Amino acid sequence: MNTRHFFVLLGCMLGLAQLSAAQGVSYTGEAAVANVNVLGVLNASIEDTGPLPYYGGSLSTELLSLNVPNLLDLNLLSASTDGENRQTNSAASVTEVTLTAAGVNITASVLTSNASASCAPAVSGTSTIVGLKVNGLSVKVTGAPNQTIPLLVGSLIINEQISSVVDTPELVSADMLVNALHLKVLGIADVVISSSHAGVSCPVEVLQ
Repeated sequence: MNTRHFFVLLGCMLGLAQLSAAQGVSYTGEAAVANVNVLGVLNASIEDTGPLPYYGGSLSTELLSLNVPNLLDLNLLSASTDGENRQTNSAASVTEVTLTAAGVNITASVLTSNASASCAPAVSGTSTIVGLKVNGLSVKVTGAPNQTIPLLVGSLIINEQISSVVDTPELVSADMLVNALHLKVLGIADVVISSSHAGVSCPVEVLQ
């Protein structure tokens, strides 16, 4: 990037920040294909957009495939987040997933998550889980939020959703986190596949 292009980009970013500040709207958003914490030794985010600037904008990342020996095999990884017009949308997706941790083997053909939050205030979130198997056995996905499969060594949460909506005379805010899969093995592993987070905060005066 040459100097001229740098200052053009900087000017655009400052313009967005000034516009958002004038409107009083603050955006939060992030998406990641995987968040992995195993034995406190491996602690990493995989194909993570990073946090959205408070003034909004758009972030995205893609990767053809990734393999972590004896732990993860992922294909067609993508994640994105954007905030504008008083709304934040985030999404993550991955195909042909294999996860092995603490003696648990999980496979899936497709895992996606979507989260959105607006100044209505309102939130929404969905997950798509296709071909899910745990230790070779097919799992029936109900589509309900926070479907939990007990395991001998922990639990697997399917379509995990955590949301918050605040509506006061001064401020409205909305926040939604959606994880397609969340494997918890106490003291050994905490792995999330396909995670999307969206949030927005709006002073009531800008909504009138």
